[in-house]
Amino acid sequence: MKTLNRILFVLLFIPALHAQDFYKGPLYGKNQFIPQMIYYNFPATSARSGNAFDLEYHVATYLSNDVMFQLDEKEYDKFIKSNAPRSYPKKNVVRDNELWSNEVEVSFRPLSELQIGTNLRVLSYSGGFLDPIIEGFHGIFHFPNAGRDYFLQNQLYVNIPNDNGVPLFLDKPTVAFGDIDLWAKYTFWENKLWSLAAMGAFKIPTGRLATLSGSGYPDIGAAMLADVRPLWWLALYMQAGLVVPFDGRSYPMFNGVAAAEFSLSELFSLNAQFNIKTSALSHKTIKRIALPQTNFLFGFIFRHRQFTWQFYMEEDPFTYQGTDFTWNLMFSHKIPLQKN
Repeated sequence: MKTLNRILFVLLFIPALHAQDFYKGPLYGKNQFIPQMIYYNFPATSARSGNAFDLEYHVATYLSNDVMFQLDEKEYDKFIKSNAPRSYPKKNVVRDNELWSNEVEVSFRPLSELQIGTNLRVLSYSGGFLDPIIEGFHGIFHFPNAGRDYFLQNQLYVNIPNDNGVPLFLDKPTVAFGDIDLWAKYTFWENKLWSLAAMGAFKIPTGRLATLSGSGYPDIGAAMLADVRPLWWLALYMQAGLVVPFDGRSYPMFNGVAAAEFSLSELFSLNAQFNIKTSALSHKTIKRIALPQTNFLFGFIFRHRQFTWQFYMEEDPFTYQGTDFTWNLMFSHKIPLQKN
């Protein structure tokens, strides 16, 4: 018992040497879910300040699989009981696609408290290859397939009707250049326990609605960020923001983040994160479109000196308004342009 108490005392109350460097931040990633992803979305970001004249860049790739078939109960039961071969009733398909997205972001700190950056990306839509893999995984663990096993595999068809008149339709493979984001973050208050920051963003509409790579209009966003470091191995990240689309028909969107980082090593941390994003669209018939996106992310961050690697898996198990799943892999590098 004494040994256990000593271990707990060390873990909870004795800060490690250079413990501040243990904190690596929340899981940084862009939203890949249609229709929210055609607008600006705040990624989870640390409120901490940094070193002046640091230049940082990251390269990230995302692979998402998504499917949702809108069948009423009678139609669904009739289809299942018919024992018919796999088919593809397009009129009832809302989302069925795979998305491979690649992005590059560059940021610079003219002051330790101020960071400015830009993010650009390329999106590739296809029918993909993951449908049979996902069905097999669900079958092994007896998870529900949500009707996947009654429809054709590896198809591409997106048709999301909405009350706002935003045409969300895609029926062929597409590679497109996405929107360019400009952002700035200012840390206005900080001590050993807390960091508070404000963030603003502007979306340049280089993406196109016809290829589901952007709304075709600019967006603006503002957010407040807070980091709490109660223990040397634990950091909590909170974020709340509002995004206003300029297309004149979509609703403002709330973006929220709650995350926990468990880091017992300067090299490695485990992260659990919850993202919530309200929808910019509504539909009287398909009411699920108006539900908020409630994504859970689980992953890890590995850091060695100025190099960082990140991996996470993302899914919405609550309102099902996120992708079926998203995998993210990111590499980042910080370059000090001035010796401290």
